[in-house]
Amino acid sequence: MQVEKAANVITESLDRIHALVIYSDMMKLREFWSLYIKKCVEEKNEVVCIAPFYETVGTVRKLLSEGPVSIDIQKYETDKKSLIIVDSLEKYLDKNAKEFNVMSLLKANEDLVEYAEGELKKKGVSFLGDSGAFLFKNQIQSLLDYEASLPRQFEINLKGICLYHVKDFDRLSMDQKEQVIKQHKIAVKI
Repeated sequence: MQVEKAANVITESLDRIHALVIYSDMMKLREFWSLYIKKCVEEKNEVVCIAPFYETVGTVRKLLSEGPVSIDIQKYETDKKSLIIVDSLEKYLDKNAKEFNVMSLLKANEDLVEYAEGELKKKGVSFLGDSGAFLFKNQIQSLLDYEASLPRQFEINLKGICLYHVKDFDRLSMDQKEQVIKQHKIAVKI
C-alpha cells in the first residue's frame, strides 16, 4: 500500500482500533509517522505517543520539525502536550528489568488516555510503537503476549499502531505471524 494511503486509512479509521503497519524501509516509516502525527495533532486534537526503535528520539524530533511533512515541535511537544516521543526500549522495558511487563504497559496506556482526555481535553491517544525492541531483546514470547493482551478494538480512546520492520516480522514463524495479524483490526504493508 502507498504510504500516504496507509496513513490516511489508519487516521480516518474507527477510533479505538489496534492496527498493524509492516514497513519495508525507514524512509517509508518516516513518511508514514510524519503524515499520521501531523494529521492527529493538527486536525484531530489527539495526543500522539511515538516509541521508535530504529531511530533516536532526537532524530524523530528533527525529522518531524525539518522534514517534508513538518510540524512545530515546540508547540505540540511542550505547549499543547500533544506529542510524546520516547525510545521504545524505555517504553516497553521496565527500569532495571530484564523482561517486558505487559501489565505495566497496559496500565501506562490507560493512564495516558485518562490524562489526555481529562487534563488536556484531547479526543484520545494514538500510540505508535515499534516492535523492534522486543526482537532486539529476543523476547518474542513477550511480544506475542503483549499483542494477545491487546484487543482488536479498545474500550478506551486509544488507537494502538504496532510498527514492524519487515525483517523483524520475518523472524516470526508463520503461526506467530498469523497470530499477530489476527490481533489487529487493520493490517497494512508499506
